[in-house]
Amino acid sequence: MKKQFYTISISLFLLGSTFQACESIEILPPPDQGEVEKTGSGDSDVRGILFLKNDTTTVFIDPASTETHVVSNTTLGFFINDEFGKPTNSSDANAIELKKLPIPIANNLVPIQPNRSSGLGANQMETSMFSGAFSADGSNLGATGWNTDSEWFQLNTQNKEYPMDNIVEVTGRITTNTTWTKDKQYLLKGQVFVTDGVTLTIEAGTVIYGEEAVGVQSGVLVFNRGSVVDAVGTPEEPIVFTTNAPAGTRTRGKWGGVVFCGNAPSNKGVDIAIEGIQGENEEDGLYGGNDPSYNAGELGYWRVEYTGIAVSAGNELNSITFGGIGYDTNAHHLLINYAGDDAIEWFGGNINIKYIAVYNCLDDDLDMDQGFSGDIQYVYLVRNPYSADESGSACMEVSSSKSVGTMPRTMANVANVTLVGPVYQLEDTGLLADPKYQGGLSSKDDANVVVTNSFFIGCPIGAQNP
Repeated sequence: MKKQFYTISISLFLLGSTFQACESIEILPPPDQGEVEKTGSGDSDVRGILFLKNDTTTVFIDPASTETHVVSNTTLGFFINDEFGKPTNSSDANAIELKKLPIPIANNLVPIQPNRSSGLGANQMETSMFSGAFSADGSNLGATGWNTDSEWFQLNTQNKEYPMDNIVEVTGRITTNTTWTKDKQYLLKGQVFVTDGVTLTIEAGTVIYGEEAVGVQSGVLVFNRGSVVDAVGTPEEPIVFTTNAPAGTRTRGKWGGVVFCGNAPSNKGVDIAIEGIQGENEEDGLYGGNDPSYNAGELGYWRVEYTGIAVSAGNELNSITFGGIGYDTNAHHLLINYAGDDAIEWFGGNINIKYIAVYNCLDDDLDMDQGFSGDIQYVYLVRNPYSADESGSACMEVSSSKSVGTMPRTMANVANVTLVGPVYQLEDTGLLADPKYQGGLSSKDDANVVVTNSFFIGCPIGAQNP
């Protein structure tokens, strides 16, 4: 197929002053598939985005777009340092600079109004005065715990010691309202189901372990439809889900993860069996329905570590899975590190989430699918440059359905993202990144996502609708 070239005029706003800069961004249609019937690529868009130090600035978007895109290879023109997310020891794949954050220089990019979902709950997009996940003046730090000074915001905990002096083993089914307290630790043995009508309360500061085993024997916590979570930590007393492997031996894929099932819509229909779950009850692991407001409860200040197993080929567990979860659910401050599959995956649903941090995910950091419609804001994604999944990994993978026009269509809004990829991380080192990492945003299979006021740093491809 003949390549088509368009030029987007881009405006750069620096410290209150405005000057014009021009870059030619190569915009290509999806690859020619010959006589094969196309299932439809995404028609997503990126607005108010800085593409920084990417291998290519190829963006598959509407060529008539007049939205602002800035392309630069000068990190220090936008951030107070250029050391964040880079290897500190080339011989140690886990030695990454995580304490320094990509704090932007004040007002160097003027944010635009983000998209907002219409009428989908109270936790919608804020009008921030900055681009990316972090502000220059700290206005979104402090009380929210969105910083490296809190116990919650720990991106690498391989050597962290957790208490194991009062362990309670948890198996099978939780059938009555239950409270887990911080003076004990809880070990998930096999797939544990919170059943319909039951509330599981978890005190701030509680540590929950997932047992390492094979397939469905690995520790997993599943909230069936009709169950409720009441589990809100604090910046200094987060709720931690981790492996029971000793410090120094932890790595991704040690246990299953946490799964939420609800009645919000999915374009797969109703009563869908969620990936990776195999319960004894007919209702176990089913999701999908007709209630976009479905309320699974509240979860906040969670750290979920070393998860992600394949129960069978193509049947995998993520760190956190939301299947059909609605906008009355209150979810915020979720940190995932060392995910063996996706960090967070949405199968349909309408949940809105603020404050997500992900480090060292193997597959996709955020995976939105099956008609998901929600608002996601303030997201920090840091790759390990040496690790990616065989299927091909992206920081954000957004898909809807291989059948064009299937409803509801995935239509997500994402704002204030800072993603840090391997092209930036390994520059001037002579080291090679894992080639299976594909890029920042991949929107495909008839999906629509609008990403606003964000930094895409060091991706092989910044964003594309393949």
